[in-house]
Amino acid sequence: MKTTFQLLGIVLIIATALSSCSSTEDIKLPNVISSNMVLQRDGKTDVWGWAPEGRQITVQFRDATYETRSGEDGKWKVMVETGEAGGPFSMTIKGKNKIQLENILVGDVWACSGQSNMEWPLVNTIGAEEEIEQANFPEIRLLQVENNAQPEPVDDIPPAGWVECNPLTASSFSAVGYYFGKKIHQETGVPVGLISSNWGGTIVETWTSEEAMGNDTLALEWLEGLKAYDAETEAEKQKKIYADYKKALDELNATGWTHEYIKPGFDDSGWDNMPVASLWETLPGWEVFDGIAWFRKKIDLPDGFQTEKAVLSLAKIDDSDVVWINGKKVGETYNRYNVYRTYKVPSGVLKPGENTVVIRVEDYMGGGGFHGELSELNLSDGSQVVDLSENWKIKKDPLPVPLNPTNPGATGLQPNQYPTLLFNGMIHPLLNYAIKGAIWYQGESNADYLEQALRYEMQIKRMVNDWRKNWNNDDLSFYQVQLANFRDVTPEPVDQVWPYLREAQFNATKLSKVEMACIIDIGEAGDIHPRNKRDVGNRLALKALKIDYGFDIVSNGPRMENCKIEGNRALVSFNTDGSELNVNNETGKINGFAVAGPDWVFHYAQAKLIDDKGVEVRCSKVKNIKSVRYLWADNPGEINLYNAEGLPAEPFRTDDWK
Repeated sequence: MKTTFQLLGIVLIIATALSSCSSTEDIKLPNVISSNMVLQRDGKTDVWGWAPEGRQITVQFRDATYETRSGEDGKWKVMVETGEAGGPFSMTIKGKNKIQLENILVGDVWACSGQSNMEWPLVNTIGAEEEIEQANFPEIRLLQVENNAQPEPVDDIPPAGWVECNPLTASSFSAVGYYFGKKIHQETGVPVGLISSNWGGTIVETWTSEEAMGNDTLALEWLEGLKAYDAETEAEKQKKIYADYKKALDELNATGWTHEYIKPGFDDSGWDNMPVASLWETLPGWEVFDGIAWFRKKIDLPDGFQTEKAVLSLAKIDDSDVVWINGKKVGETYNRYNVYRTYKVPSGVLKPGENTVVIRVEDYMGGGGFHGELSELNLSDGSQVVDLSENWKIKKDPLPVPLNPTNPGATGLQPNQYPTLLFNGMIHPLLNYAIKGAIWYQGESNADYLEQALRYEMQIKRMVNDWRKNWNNDDLSFYQVQLANFRDVTPEPVDQVWPYLREAQFNATKLSKVEMACIIDIGEAGDIHPRNKRDVGNRLALKALKIDYGFDIVSNGPRMENCKIEGNRALVSFNTDGSELNVNNETGKINGFAVAGPDWVFHYAQAKLIDDKGVEVRCSKVKNIKSVRYLWADNPGEINLYNAEGLPAEPFRTDDWK
C-alpha cells in the first residue's frame, strides 16, 4: 500500500515515461519538474535535466523558446522567464524525444520544512473532516518530498509529482503547509505551490550543508564519521533488504496466506512479556530494535457482549500493522505511525469466552509498537468495553525491514546520524527550483538539554543563510514556528530547556525577512504534536501577508520592548505593532510573570495592565527585583495576555543568566 502522494507521483512518472520513447537517448527531467507544478512568478527559474552528452535541448514556455546542449556530465539547464502570475500553461521539452508538461501555473512557491509537526497530515488535526471535504483549490498545488538521507548532495528527490489540492491530496499533506497556503491564496488570489520536505524527529544540523559548517569544531568533528561511510555497499545492502521484504509483503497480502503465530492455539509461552502496551523500546533487549514484531493477547468477552457490534481500537501503532482475531484478518494500516487504529470486527469472528488477538507490526526506524493513551486500547460493543492495555506477548520476526518501505533507494543512514544528510537528500535537489520563501516548524529535537538549545540560535541563523546562499536568493523569506507549550505545568518557576530554544527562535528574527509565529497558547501538555494546526498555518501566513504581500495588518503578538525596574516593582512596555493589550479574563490579573532578586530564585508575580501597552509586575516575596521573566517554562499554563487580534504576548526574559 502507498500514500496518495506516492501513488499519484508514480502514475505521473509512468505517464511521462510513456509520452516519450524508451531509448537510452531520452532526455530526463527531475521529479520536481512535472505537470501541475507552480513556477515562481515575476522572475526566472531553472528547467534542467539529463541527456546524452551534446544533445540539443529546446524548452518552450509562454511563447518563449530556450536552447542549450547537455554537457560532458550529461546535465543540461536553461533559465526560463516565468512572467506574471497566471495559467494554466504548457511546457514542451525537446531533445531526441519530446516531453509535454501540462496544467502549469505561475504564482508563489513555498517550501514547508522541519520535523514531525510540519509533517503532520491534515487528516489528523482538529476539524479535519470538514476541512478536507472543502479542500478544493485547483490553484494550490502540492509536492511531497519523500524521506531521503544522503551522505553526499544528490540531484533528484525520490519519485514524486505535483498534484492539485483537493480532498484526496490535501488529506495526507502537511496540515501547517496546507493552512498557510490556503490563507495566502485566498487573501491574494495568487496561485500557490507548496513543497513539503520534512522528516519527523530531526535536528537542525541535518538540514544544513557541509559548506555552511565553517569553523564549527563540534559539527566538523561530527562530520568526520561520515567520511568512512560506504554509500555503495550500504545501497546494495538496502536493495537486498527491500527485495526480500517486498517479496514477503506480497506473500502476506496474497489470498490464503497463513502463519503459525496467528493460530489461536499457538503456544506463545516462550515469548517476551509486555506488561503495559507501549513502544517496545521500553523492554529489555528491544532498546534499538527496528523491524517486525508479533503481538499476541488472549481476551475473555464478558457475558452479554454483542459480538456483531464489536469495534477494535488499538490507539496508534508505529509504523504498520496487520490484525487478526481468532485467525481471521480484521484490519490493517500501512506506514502511518500517527493514525488511530480502529477496526470494525466482521460478523462471526468473535465468539463467547476466550478469543485471541494477533498483531504483526512493522517499524522502519525510531519507536515501534503502541503509542497514545492506554484507554484507547480496547474492544467495545458500544456498551461494554474490554481493556487491551496490558499483558501482551511479543516476539521479534527475523525478516529485516527497509528504512523506507516506499523508497527502495533509501540509504542506511539515520537522519540525525550526521549533519547535512537531509540537506543533501531533501533540499539540495530543489535548489534549482525558484521559491519565494520557506516556512519552518522544528526545534523540539534540538531541545533535549540546555547546551544543545543554547547552540540553536547560531544553528538556525546558519541554516537560513545557507539556504539563501544555495537558492541564490538573499531575499528568501523564512517564517518559523516557535515551540508550543508542552509537558506539565509546574507549581513554582523552574529552569527548563524549551524556553531557551524559544528565545533562540526569537533571536533569529533579527535577520532580515525572518519571522516567528508564537503558538505558546495552543499546544497540548500531554502531546508534542498539538492538533490545532489551523492557527499555526494562519499565524505563519500573517507574517507573509504583511512582509511579502504588503497587507496592512498586525502580524505579531505583543513583544517586550522595555522593562523598567523600581525596587519591588517592574514596568514592562510592549511593542504591540499598532494594536493594544487585552487581558482575557474578568479579574484583570495576568498570568505567567515571574521575578527574581539577587539570589536568582524566581517566584510567580502579580501583574496587571497599566495602559494599552504596559504591564505592572509585583511580587511580595522579592523586594529587589533583578529579573523579570514571562511564560518562561516548557508549559507556562493558562495564558491570558493578548493583543486585540487574538495573538498572544510572546515569552521573554530580562536577564542573561544560564
